[in-house]
Amino acid sequence: MVEIKKVPVRTLASGDSLHITVYDFKGSQKNAPKVYIQSATHGSEVQGSLVIAKLFEFLKENPPLGDVRLVPNANPMGLNQKAGDYTFGRFDLTNGDNYNRRYFLPVENMNWEQLKGLTEATLYSTFKEEMMKKLLEKKNSSISFPDALALTLQTLSIDSDLCLDLHCANRSAHHIYVPEYAKEDAAYFSIPFQIIMPKDKFGGAMDEVFFRPWTMLAEQLNLSQIKTQSFTIELGNHESISSSQAESDLAGILNYLRHKKVIQGEAEKKNPVNCPINQYMTIYSAVGGLVDYVAQPGKRVKKGDLLARILRFSDEPDFFEVKSPYDGIPIVFYSSSIAHEGIELMRILSDV
Repeated sequence: MVEIKKVPVRTLASGDSLHITVYDFKGSQKNAPKVYIQSATHGSEVQGSLVIAKLFEFLKENPPLGDVRLVPNANPMGLNQKAGDYTFGRFDLTNGDNYNRRYFLPVENMNWEQLKGLTEATLYSTFKEEMMKKLLEKKNSSISFPDALALTLQTLSIDSDLCLDLHCANRSAHHIYVPEYAKEDAAYFSIPFQIIMPKDKFGGAMDEVFFRPWTMLAEQLNLSQIKTQSFTIELGNHESISSSQAESDLAGILNYLRHKKVIQGEAEKKNPVNCPINQYMTIYSAVGGLVDYVAQPGKRVKKGDLLARILRFSDEPDFFEVKSPYDGIPIVFYSSSIAHEGIELMRILSDV
């Protein structure tokens, strides 16, 4: 059985309203983990929306053990921000805010003393209640739309134990951002490249705002285990969807959900490449011009290998060669072949 909700997020100048569709599947086992999965916080990153559609059909036929909440279009405003062929859904066009950097850390001024001495079950429920109070207080204040949207998504996810935020990244290989304490579990997603984040990281993204309060709780109360996990999963190129690729993407997510006992079945662990986030390096373009990429996302390169040629026109046409400063694996490439000096040409897992 699935429950469908329509959550309003913005009234437009025309008088029309935008809303988020939420699908709730009730689990059959009370103590099974609850999972929250969203997609398209950045409007052009829609492969995850197709994956959620396929997961919806799977759960209709295979009811879960734990509660599952699906939000396939987390940002209808971003999805509608079109200019020609392109979707400018990464940033709010009014103030320039990145939609995935406006999440609020709901442990500011938290009274940690009131949480000490509670039983495990009471501790987790009380902590969630306290965070929800702070989210609602913030949401009811005078804030921008990106902030209000982020807070809405946080209130939808706060009661969950697991959070999967589905994204895409320009032209890219599949990769996943993983808190360091969860890297063994993340291997069950069958995603080849893991970028490992320290447990104290918070830069305003959804995955960080989900796990950071719980690592802080563990630090304050000297807990040996952190039960909650969250991940940003990058499912290839933006501005496109692929049904065949979505089947593979779904298989990895289902494998993880089996491992976490959200759904029934046996899970198989893979062996991804791990790279600390401080070794995930950006290569900026030294010149402007037209970029011909030679390297491929996900394919290893050696230091000194040719990554790209940049065509420039001066007295005569010439090519500027971009060579790899690392032994590593390029992951994300700039979407356009038209590049100014100083743009983020690519990102590479270095020294792996």
